[in-house]
Order: sequence, then structure tokens, then C-alpha cells
Amino acid sequence: MLKAFLKNLRDQRRNKTVSRYYDFVNAFSSLSPELVPALPAGGSVVLFSPHCDDESLGCGGILYKHRRAGHPVTVVFMTDGSKCQSSLSREKIIRLRKQEARQATEILGIDDLIFLDIPDRELADDEKTVRRVSDILAEKQPDIVYLPFYLDNHPDHKQTAAVGLEALKRQPGPDAYFYEIWSAMIHSHLVDIGDAVEKKREAIRVYQSQSDIETFAEQVIGLNRFRSLGSDNLFKFAEALFKLPPDHIDEILKQIHGR
Repeated sequence: MLKAFLKNLRDQRRNKTVSRYYDFVNAFSSLSPELVPALPAGGSVVLFSPHCDDESLGCGGILYKHRRAGHPVTVVFMTDGSKCQSSLSREKIIRLRKQEARQATEILGIDDLIFLDIPDRELADDEKTVRRVSDILAEKQPDIVYLPFYLDNHPDHKQTAAVGLEALKRQPGPDAYFYEIWSAMIHSHLVDIGDAVEKKREAIRVYQSQSDIETFAEQVIGLNRFRSLGSDNLFKFAEALFKLPPDHIDEILKQIHGR
């Protein structure tokens, strides 16, 4: 009986969160997203990647286009990859994941990387982590910040969004966008990546430590192809973004924490 009660409580909380999410995003998006043939307005970029590979899976096309346009791009990798399924030792898999990240981002033209080395699934929006991320924003002074979708179906993805949002409260100013990785989101913008999709595919395939990376690559590119529907087929491939309404950070944080 207790198990059933707890399950019902979790289901109610989940349904409430989903309902609040739809109410929230429907107020800031539409069936006709803003089409971005080039890039969102701005120059310098900081992207927060929960794991080594999420930057390429979620935003590889956009990041490549930023670098091709000459924009400074910093990628911050939040976790250390230590819980990757592998026969390698913890130290070796961490080292391999970083090596792959450097190789993948080099393909995308990026060499400014920051590794926070927080153990997988131990990421939290605690004071120490928020302060580290806030300091990065203060140093880099980006025009644009990219964060993973705040209800993405992975705890490290949600916590990356939470940390980034808390840091943005301390360092306001940049335009912030959510990007999708595992969970499709309602989007406000579609960015054309037709001329960058092969670079994205190449970068994803670097991550051979992930046993299904070839399948992942095709599935993600398939999502980008599907997203082109929202452009009335003006784009062949697109990456979806949701622009953060800056006055609603606290509301989004409540959704992340199920409050």
C-alpha cells in the first residue's frame, strides 16, 4: 500500500510539472517558431554541456556555424564521464572522454574548453558549483548562453540547466537558449544547420567510447531532419532552441525541482 501511495504521489508531481511546463512554454512559443537562417543575434558564446558528447548531439551544427562566423565559443563540460559503461578503469574512461571531447570540438572549430570534473550523477545546483559557473560567465562575458532543456530526461541535464539558471541570476545579461538532447521540447526558434550537418555528424562519431554512437548520430540527425518541418521545408536540417524569458528563471527552477 505504501509503495502504491508513493508511486501515486510521484505520478501526481510529474503530471503537475508537465502541466506547468506546457502552460509556461505555450505562453512564449507558437506553431510558427522564429526561423533563423544564420545564427541567433550575438557574438561570443558559452555552452554548458552535461557530458562530453552532449555539445555535439544537441548543438553541434549551431556551434560550428558560430565558429565559422568567427564568434568566440567556450564549451563547459560539467561532469567527468566516470559512470560511462566501459571495461576501462575510472581514470582511463575519464581521460578518454576528455580526449574525445577535444577531438570533437576541434572538428567544430572550438578550442576553448573548460572541464569542471564533477562526478557523473553528482551534479547539483549547490553554492560551490553555481559560484564556479557564475565566475565563468563573469570572465567570458558571453552574448549568448546555451543550456540543455531544463526537463530533459537525465538528472545531469536538468541539474546543468539549474546551475546555469542560478548563475544567470548572478550574471544577468546574455540571451539564454535551451537546446534539446534526449527529450524533444516545444521550441521558439529553429536554426538552419543544413550546411553544418555533416560536421555535426563527424563530431558525434568521435565519441566511440559510447557503444551506440553510430546509432545516436543517425537518430539525432533524423531529429534535425524532422525539425525542418517547422520551417515549411525552407531548411533541410534544423536545431531547435527555446529562448529563456529572462524574468521567469525562478519559475523554471521551480519546475526543475518539482515545486
